[in-house]
Amino acid sequence: IYMQKLKKERILLLIIIAILLIFIILGFTYYFNNNKNILKSNSKILKDLPTISYYYDDGSVNYVLGSSNTFTISGYELNTDKSGCENGGAISIVNNKVRVETSRSDKCYLYFDSVPDLRLNVNYSGDKSRLKFANATKTFDCGVTWDNKLGGVTASITGLSSTIECGINVTNNATTTYLNNYITSLAGTTQGTGQVVNENGYRYEGKNPNNYVWFNDELWRIIGVFDSSSHGVNNKNLVKIIRADSIGGLAWHKSNTNDWPNSSLKALLNGAYYDWDTNSASAATNCYGYSTTVSTTCDYSKKGIQDGYRSMIENVTWYLGGGGKSGYTTYTPNNVYGYERNSEAIYSGRSSSTTGYIGLMYESDYLYGVLASSCARTTAHGIGSYNTAACAGNNWLYGTSYEWTMTPCSYDSDSVYHIAYSGYVTNSAYAYYGFAVRPVLYLGSTVYKIDGDGSINNPYIIGM
Repeated sequence: IYMQKLKKERILLLIIIAILLIFIILGFTYYFNNNKNILKSNSKILKDLPTISYYYDDGSVNYVLGSSNTFTISGYELNTDKSGCENGGAISIVNNKVRVETSRSDKCYLYFDSVPDLRLNVNYSGDKSRLKFANATKTFDCGVTWDNKLGGVTASITGLSSTIECGINVTNNATTTYLNNYITSLAGTTQGTGQVVNENGYRYEGKNPNNYVWFNDELWRIIGVFDSSSHGVNNKNLVKIIRADSIGGLAWHKSNTNDWPNSSLKALLNGAYYDWDTNSASAATNCYGYSTTVSTTCDYSKKGIQDGYRSMIENVTWYLGGGGKSGYTTYTPNNVYGYERNSEAIYSGRSSSTTGYIGLMYESDYLYGVLASSCARTTAHGIGSYNTAACAGNNWLYGTSYEWTMTPCSYDSDSVYHIAYSGYVTNSAYAYYGFAVRPVLYLGSTVYKIDGDGSINNPYIIGM
């Protein structure tokens, strides 16, 4: 009985083993057949090469079919939006080589764009049909335009979401026209309703000459071109400019003395206004519209001199002589110009000059601004002379109401020459009064003219 039982158990074991072998064989056969299909499919990647056509842009809006059996991608980039394969193949650039991956016979098209000189990434989700882009070699869907005033690209975009790439060709002028040389070459010519005259510098005179210049992302106006006798920088002719609009009413000196080197206005203009990022604290201590009793707003983070423009400004000498000293009775432009540079026309103990980046116009600048053929240079600056249509009415520097000059009175300690609302110049104002301030500065001799004719609608565009 025992032997029979053992024999039955062996037979059962053999049956189980046989069944397991059958499953193993079936599984191997299934795996082999499927793997065979995969291997066969993979072998097609290596065996069947796709047909490739390639195209280069021609610098306009067209693409030209490549004619050579070989092609280069140096100086070009693959246009992934246009490129593709008919049967789903994947195209990529690996180590400056084109790679096409496909599991079956395929036909692929490669489009290459020339790499632009400059690319701007602009987020825009608006109506692209309304966008135009100038100064490019192609038509792009870009929300940007070339701005002649800035000499660069500007964008006005709303609804930001996607990225658009724009190409711009940048070229350099074959010759450089320096602004100082260009202005002096205009001497004796009519400019708008004024002209350029050589009178202690090459100056603009008249009611509205074409002397507008785009500086600091805003309109300024050119007073003239001056040599070292006016600014102290040896062997350089510098262009002197004044902001077209006032930056507000400010005290010349909150402590009511006409000592410009120590004045609150000089500290403010050469501090927070010139470089807000590092000197904003000067606004807190020097921003007053009247004495120290009326503070005002002097946030120059946006309307002060912006980064990129400061390098155009020269650090110069500003002369501090003034009219009114005993014995000085003639106040024509030529006389006043001499008083400003006369160390004798200085209040006792005061400096005859100082240095800085930003100042104000001189009294003589205003007097020379009048059209000489309308208001003779022999005309004195006081009441009853310059406050006429012939004089103030033909002076492009007139019209800001009460406005400070940087010329102090030489016979007292607290009054400063200013332009009255009616057009004459007087020293009957205390230094702590709040009058209009238009910053004045000298551009470096390497600043050049890019474009423009000096009119208000087409101001001079400058670079450095």
